[in-house]
Amino acid sequence: MKKISICVLLGITLALLLSTSFVNGEEIDTEGYNIVISTGDNALQATETLTIVDGDSNQTYGVITLWLQNGANNVEIFVNDDTVIYTTTGNEYNCNLSSMSIKMDTTLQIRVSYNLNKDTAKLSKTMIYNASSFSVKFDGNDIYTSENLASGFSFDLTLFKTTENESNMYFFVIIGVLVLLLLITIFYFYRKQKTAKVKQEAGESEELLNTKKNLLMESLKDIEKQHRAKEISDDTYHKLREQYKQQALETMKKLEDMKSKIK
Repeated sequence: MKKISICVLLGITLALLLSTSFVNGEEIDTEGYNIVISTGDNALQATETLTIVDGDSNQTYGVITLWLQNGANNVEIFVNDDTVIYTTTGNEYNCNLSSMSIKMDTTLQIRVSYNLNKDTAKLSKTMIYNASSFSVKFDGNDIYTSENLASGFSFDLTLFKTTENESNMYFFVIIGVLVLLLLITIFYFYRKQKTAKVKQEAGESEELLNTKKNLLMESLKDIEKQHRAKEISDDTYHKLREQYKQQALETMKKLEDMKSKIK
């Protein structure tokens, strides 16, 4: 009697294992596997939809296994729009569909909804079934598409930069703005000092030119007096007069040019 009971238990266990391996094995393919993630107020909201294509078997589905990353919460699983109960083993979510009597020669629609922490930076995924097409959308943007993914394939997708990276970016932006303001300030004071220096040099040159002009005008008056007093000859007078007069004209022209530049 004991031997018969053991044989019966072994038979039931073997049947369950065969049923599970058939459902979870390579003979099960998905026509499309899509993941849509959106940013909510307090969490990331994710929905996974997959279509298991119909086969030739008249058997009914047993256990369907899905894989969700660590941190998934508020998980709900729907099969053909009906809510199903599941058990978890690590990252695997096992749904026993035996009571639903869904034959394996029909298409199976599965939808999984769950939340992730709002600071989750990466989406992790391990394929349980072969997928002819696979896609991931984040806040309306396609971030990953692929075809013919095999069961067992694992990958991570970056959703957005971490807070630490954002803080580093803001830090470098602030440093850049401060450096720019410092350069503008240095340039402003340099221009101001240069302008003051030019004005100072211009003032000194103007004073020198005015002094030179006055001396030349006095010299013209002196030689005029000396010529009238017959102290210098006509020839010397005319040469000195032309020389002083020419220098005086040049000096006055320089003064006019300098005043126009300063204005």
